[in-house]
Order: sequence, then structure tokens, then C-alpha cells
Amino acid sequence: MADRTILATPRMRLTAFDVADTGDLLALHREESVNRFLASHEIIETHEDAARHLEDYVQGQEHRGFSQWKATLADGTFAGRAGFSVYPETSEVALSICLKPAYWRQGYASELAAALVAWFFENTYFTHLIAFVAAGNDPARRMVEGIGFTQRQRTVIDDNAFDCLQVLSPTLARYARASA
Repeated sequence: MADRTILATPRMRLTAFDVADTGDLLALHREESVNRFLASHEIIETHEDAARHLEDYVQGQEHRGFSQWKATLADGTFAGRAGFSVYPETSEVALSICLKPAYWRQGYASELAAALVAWFFENTYFTHLIAFVAAGNDPARRMVEGIGFTQRQRTVIDDNAFDCLQVLSPTLARYARASA
């Protein structure tokens, strides 16, 4: 079988989702703590929701070359999802990581986030990347700030407050520093 790895870190691997992953995606979102800081359109409650999200992930990968990807440990254990989505209000690309609670506070999300940002700017033409962090989700905020994201604005999504942070591409960041 061909290796379908899109991105690998020392402890994790990202591969494209396929329809056989519906059960894993549904199980991830059945954990109430996983959904606590997500916008309502990201929450998966039913098998049909999971199938619809998977279809979006597969189509996004086919059309843009990036999407939400299946996150597994090096041994193949399903850990969650991570990757990118397009924010429909502005057509900007947003970083998103959603892991099972068993993998929280162990550096997995930080490891993935840093690798995803590097992958994004090496493989796309975009000038910046955004990330939404729900108000009160201090660990997620520290994580994205730790890899270079800065506060851009506070916005409301699905009646909940989110901070929109952004990181510039290395080329644009160099230009901004030189112009300052």
C-alpha cells in the first residue's frame, strides 16, 4: 500500500481522510470537552454530520490541495484531526487542530501546529494564515502565540466570542520588518 502521509512530525502523522473514517470522526466529537471551544458549524453530533464533514474534507483536499487531515500517532492510533479550512466570511485560510483529550497537554497540538504552519507556507501561495481561538481557551491561545500568531481582532461566530490571530508568511514577515 502506498504511503499517504501528507505531513509527519516526530510523534504524529497526517493523512487525507476517506469515507471509512466516519466512525473515528464521530467518536472524536462525541467527547463533550472536544466541542467546548468549537463553533457550532464544527460540531459533529450524528453519523450524517460526520459523513458530511468528511465529504467536505475530501473535496477540499481534491480542490485546494489542503483540508482537515486525519491525525494519528506514529503507531497508527487515531488522535484527531488537523489542517486547514477556508473561513467563508473572508476566504482566508484558517488553521484548525482538534485532538482527543487523551492527547491534550502533551505537546501534540503544538508539534502539529508548528509543522502545519511551515507546510502551509512551503506549499501554498498565501501571504498569511489565521487561527480562531474561542474566548477563554487559554491553552490554545498560548499555543498559537508560541508559534508566531498575533492578535488581529475579536469576532463573533455563532453567538460566541473568538479571537482571530494571524501569522504572516516568512516572505511577508521579512518585508514588514524591513518596512518598519
